[in-house]
Amino acid sequence: MSDRDNTQNRAIATSNIAMSKDESLPSSPLRRDLLRAGTGALAAAPLLGWSDSLLAAAPGGYDPSMSVTLSPEELARYRNPALLKHLQSAKPLVNRERAVEIMDRYGLDALVAATPKNVYYLSSHDNAFYHTGIEHMLFAVLPRRADVPATLIVWGALLYHLDYRPTWMPNVEIFTAPAPLENAVASNPFDPPAMRYNRNLVRKGARFSDRDRFQLALAAEFADKPAASALHAVRRALMAAGVGAGRVGFDDPRVYPWLRDLGLPDLKGVDAADIFKEVRMVKSANEIEVMREVSRRCESALDAAIASLHVGQAISEVEIEYRKRIGALGGDTRWLIINQDGLNSGRIERDKVIKIDSVGDYLGYVGDIGRSIVVGTPTDEVGGRNAANAKALRTAYAAIRPGMAFDEASRIVGDVMRQEGYNGFGAPHNVGIDHTDQPNSLARPGTRRDPLRFEVGSVFTLDVPYLEIGYGSSHVEDMMVCTPSGAVPLSSGQVELRVLRA
Repeated sequence: MSDRDNTQNRAIATSNIAMSKDESLPSSPLRRDLLRAGTGALAAAPLLGWSDSLLAAAPGGYDPSMSVTLSPEELARYRNPALLKHLQSAKPLVNRERAVEIMDRYGLDALVAATPKNVYYLSSHDNAFYHTGIEHMLFAVLPRRADVPATLIVWGALLYHLDYRPTWMPNVEIFTAPAPLENAVASNPFDPPAMRYNRNLVRKGARFSDRDRFQLALAAEFADKPAASALHAVRRALMAAGVGAGRVGFDDPRVYPWLRDLGLPDLKGVDAADIFKEVRMVKSANEIEVMREVSRRCESALDAAIASLHVGQAISEVEIEYRKRIGALGGDTRWLIINQDGLNSGRIERDKVIKIDSVGDYLGYVGDIGRSIVVGTPTDEVGGRNAANAKALRTAYAAIRPGMAFDEASRIVGDVMRQEGYNGFGAPHNVGIDHTDQPNSLARPGTRRDPLRFEVGSVFTLDVPYLEIGYGSSHVEDMMVCTPSGAVPLSSGQVELRVLRA
């Protein structure tokens, strides 16, 4: 997709840079300052361009005198906003109109995302390091008002990842770590001085590459802008949006009291974990295009896995075939369930129905497609049940309209199955960044006020699974999008029983 693939669309003129002025490198007192500033400052140390002047020449030809640390004045010469324009060139994934509708429903002035999925959804930026398990590396702030800039907040150590995974948000805030206390004179105790963002350790006399010049431009642009911590950066963003005393939804409710303690006593926080999911239930046009690609790639991988099936094959090997194909298409696997006799273990047997439920991933979005297969000769019952499944799905898809409750689609599937002489049911669910992209907590399942309904822009599947001990398990499922005139397929809809030669 162009918002991720078009990350190198910039013209950068290379030049020879001769660095002749030698500067003394910061010595051990800086290490002491870092230790006094705490572990957060130590984590930021690679950004500072510091090294120990007492280092001896190392084996392999390195000598510290070969490098120089640019002063702030020298670094400022490399400021070049044109080289950084692509950092904010992504297409928005978030459905802004839907987000405003849901914020109005709950009386919110802004949404603040801290969890990786929601940061990606709001900002279009998916940072690889946010999947390490370290929390609060990034935040995204989406104000309700369109005339107030949305803000992506990035740990300084991760800022350069915007080069190939850009955002659309017009404001980017970064944070590093608090400045050493003995050097800090804080005019605002709630926005104290921070360590500079400095990628300013350079090799003297080097011929700079395009990437080198980009990094220098990045450092020159952001060197004096960091906040002292992630929370300080969020506070800045809320204040800039004019909602420091507003009603704000947080997908991580822990963040709200932390911000109140950071000088926002009038901030009113709302647990918005489910609110984010309500927003995500209706896809933007850009999301639907991504999901169309997800469906195509996932179904191609599923077809490759099905083509590999043979009697005696270890069921665990089928997922390997799926992973190979979807990996070659630039995607990933969330899971693949291959059931025979209801279990995802053992080996493929002749003439028995096989259920495959595939859930793949492309650009952070999910494809969910299911099929039933027999290697050998299916029984009449297996063939008949699969034909009834297909008829039930066609009938339900034809009936779906915006505003219809999910339960009504389930009823249609069950009615058709009974008319055809089979027991069974259908289970609709929204699909998107999550396999079940809707409020879905099992801790308090009875608290939802309104039934889930199909809405224009909702992407969904209708699961029709079946399990009976002594018979086996089967499944059909396709990706659909709800339009003003009804359900439109994103995958092929070819749910006929697949029969392979034994």
